[in-house]
Amino acid sequence: MFIRPKKPEAEPLNRQTLRDLGYAFDEADGLMKSTATGDRYDYEHFPGDKKKNQAYYQTLINPASRQVSEILRTTYEMHPIAVPDARQPHCNIYATPEALSKDKLVVIVNGHGNFAGVWAWNVLAKDGLKAGSVTEYVRNCVLRGYGVLVLNPNENICATDGVSETFNSYVGQITNITGSETPSEHVGYVWSRIIRPVAKHVVFIAYNTAGIAMLDLLKYDYERFTGKTAGIAFIDSAHSTFQLSSGPLAWLPRCSKQWVTAAEPQDCAVSNGLVGCPSVSAGNQSDCRELTPWICMNTVLDFIDRCFERGPVVDVEELGPEDILDLAEGSDSENEALDMSNLESVRVLNAGEAAAAVQDGYCGWD
Repeated sequence: MFIRPKKPEAEPLNRQTLRDLGYAFDEADGLMKSTATGDRYDYEHFPGDKKKNQAYYQTLINPASRQVSEILRTTYEMHPIAVPDARQPHCNIYATPEALSKDKLVVIVNGHGNFAGVWAWNVLAKDGLKAGSVTEYVRNCVLRGYGVLVLNPNENICATDGVSETFNSYVGQITNITGSETPSEHVGYVWSRIIRPVAKHVVFIAYNTAGIAMLDLLKYDYERFTGKTAGIAFIDSAHSTFQLSSGPLAWLPRCSKQWVTAAEPQDCAVSNGLVGCPSVSAGNQSDCRELTPWICMNTVLDFIDRCFERGPVVDVEELGPEDILDLAEGSDSENEALDMSNLESVRVLNAGEAAAAVQDGYCGWD
């Protein structure tokens, strides 16, 4: 006897903001704190009750993530660009003032499942904006005079009230967003319709599954992509070079670099043959891999600087040794080490654990 599977019941639309729920990101340190007491968010809100704590945590995730977009607009003066346009179901990407007219444009693409500008919602809730979102990358790129574009690859659908959602954030009747049906289609649409027609020199930051979209651009629009793109900074990217042609295979090791979650010291070379480019350790010696984009930020920014100094490389086969960025070597940056003392998600490995982790091939995945 065939039993029709029960459809999930649609969740009632709840558009409460983070402040409605009694929390806000502190303007001074970026941590999520109670608006009533000023206390930092604590997962153990209901001591000893795991079920209630998890439910409360889930309630805060979407409002906290959506608040990042509001902060990009207000604090960093980024303006939303509707994709495909505001007259139909759409999502927003975010651009710094005059970003597309600047000579140097940094495009940030986050990974699987998160709202625009969020590296990881668990880190965002526990450790704040600096570690859990792209805000520090935006701030540092603007200080360098670069334009910044923050893409939104995971908001692929609209709810019944017209608000864009991720497939993880909403259950109910949906409308697909044209041009953003999948993360790769979103990146391809923004590249071909918004970036490629006007941008001069571009560097991408691709975290996690965003690396797959980068390989699609290399595969399907190689000449125009390499004509404008000076480099790609992959962070824990999930891409593979399988089925790439000779052009992209030659371009990747000369113009891109991968930072992976590993226990080795930062910028030490690590083996990762599937990605087709030099791979180095991000220096994340904590037990939280989602901190990697923040921990390796300074060395990623140094790489971006060098990519822009050299500019796009089209005829990679004609490069001489003096023209190839020394991507496999560590950074000469004199930036101060990042302060990890106030991060709840961090449990730094002791010397014995770190040594054992390197020996065992630890890469920080939960």
